[in-house]
Amino acid sequence: MTNAGSKTRRTAFRTLCRCLTGALGQPLAPPDLPASPAEWEKVLRLSSAHLVTPQLRWALQEQGKDLISAIPADVVDYIDAIYTLNLEKTGRVKEQLAQFIQALNCLGIRPLLLKGAAVIVGGLYPTDGERMVTDIDVLIPPSSLPEILEKLASIGYQEMDNTGGLVKIRTAEALSHHHYPPLFNPDWPVTVELHVQPVLLRYGRLLSTEELFLAATPLSWPEADFLLPAPEHMIVHNIIHTFLVDTRDQMRNMSLRQSFRVCPGQSYLRGSYRLGCHQGALRHDRPRDSFATVSGIGESLFQLSLAKRNTVDLNQKARIWPYVVRQNLENNLARWTVNFHVRRAFVCEDSITT
Repeated sequence: MTNAGSKTRRTAFRTLCRCLTGALGQPLAPPDLPASPAEWEKVLRLSSAHLVTPQLRWALQEQGKDLISAIPADVVDYIDAIYTLNLEKTGRVKEQLAQFIQALNCLGIRPLLLKGAAVIVGGLYPTDGERMVTDIDVLIPPSSLPEILEKLASIGYQEMDNTGGLVKIRTAEALSHHHYPPLFNPDWPVTVELHVQPVLLRYGRLLSTEELFLAATPLSWPEADFLLPAPEHMIVHNIIHTFLVDTRDQMRNMSLRQSFRVCPGQSYLRGSYRLGCHQGALRHDRPRDSFATVSGIGESLFQLSLAKRNTVDLNQKARIWPYVVRQNLENNLARWTVNFHVRRAFVCEDSITT
């Protein structure tokens, strides 16, 4: 994708994607790396923005000493430092998660871990340092929300308001959102989000609380009982959150950190990833289109085949083109123009399928 002989314009985003494939079983060579200190700076800025610097280190380390020796020493020191700091933070997050789960267990509740919490406990990456976790997301039975809030308040959690300030946890009311406002304890590094539905309410028909709990796997760690989503539900949840909500609705660039979670080369999914699982879980036409689109984006970004076919067909190429192009745009007018056309396409799709 970004080899020296490639006719595709070399950008920081394409170079970063190419480097990240080193963690997905793809061989890398020195020409795949940034060619100058200025290029390294751009790639590292982008990897920080996408929260994938530890995964970049993993990808480069996978290639062995020969490739590492071709990387500037200050770059190696930088990514090693980020990895070390993240490893320390994730260790604290796991301690926080264990205390949090134990608190809910005292109420007879086993929470179902979502997103980053499920990743670090489920062993998706080689060590705890490869995945940056910014909060703890758990799914709980909606009827248990009041007593959970009372319990969390008793161990130091407070509610975060819209300005980032801390206020006393309120009495649980009927939620108009799929999760309660973030909760923060000054003794711990990240916020907690209590989900009563796994996704935004308008996407509830695609993945429900009942489905997740029914297929979840019960686990214990350490002295804490919790549930882990079925592999297919973990990926379906990621697709809905990353593609439909962030990329489509909010017109954000596709998160490289999240994209890694739909790649079947990861250790957690190896042997359990089957396209049939997704087609069974994604029973509606539009979610299946979403999976096909995300698969096509994964192929384009990481040169991987997430579907049974080895190539993206012409219809999918036309569908994913705006997303891939948008990742490389730095000009605000050009980005606005692409977003405008993508938004119009979505409106047309909605009018046809609703």
